[in-house]
Amino acid sequence: MMKVLIAYTSNTGNTEKVAKAISRGVEAAHDVEIKRIEDTKAEDVKAFDLVFLGSPIHAGGLSTAAAEFLNGMPDSPGFRLAGFVTHASDAYESAEGYERGINTFSDVTKAKGIEYLGCFDCRGRLDPSIRPMVQQAKKVSDEEWAEDMRVLDQHPNEEDERSAADFAKKVVSKI
Repeated sequence: MMKVLIAYTSNTGNTEKVAKAISRGVEAAHDVEIKRIEDTKAEDVKAFDLVFLGSPIHAGGLSTAAAEFLNGMPDSPGFRLAGFVTHASDAYESAEGYERGINTFSDVTKAKGIEYLGCFDCRGRLDPSIRPMVQQAKKVSDEEWAEDMRVLDQHPNEEDERSAADFAKKVVSKI
């Protein structure tokens, strides 16, 4: 039985929903702790065999809290890491934007000597507080924007959650 940490940050609940789905994917066979990054110290990861680190994508990168947590992890700590992200790529940015955030996981883990086991991503609801700014920047009509938001507001959905749990099982099977 492995000790697994699922650490995440979430503004809208999207990433938290995925964190809970990942937990459901591994908790039956492993000792799982699920914590907000804000309630966890980066050096605490040394007590675990596997860490899932979750973040929303903000402006193409990991959230500030997740990036600081990842960068604050010790070098060669002896655990493995997998990432997970939520994003509003269809409404907000191109795939290249959120892929830059995903690549941060592999770049930092490689530099720190941490074995990286991949990243799960799915769409999620765009924070209502930034919707007007994003709509204006994208220059889309109110009707088109309303449809984009209607679709995004449905994510993460049950299928996304099943996929997250399956991703977690696959990650664990690699160890």
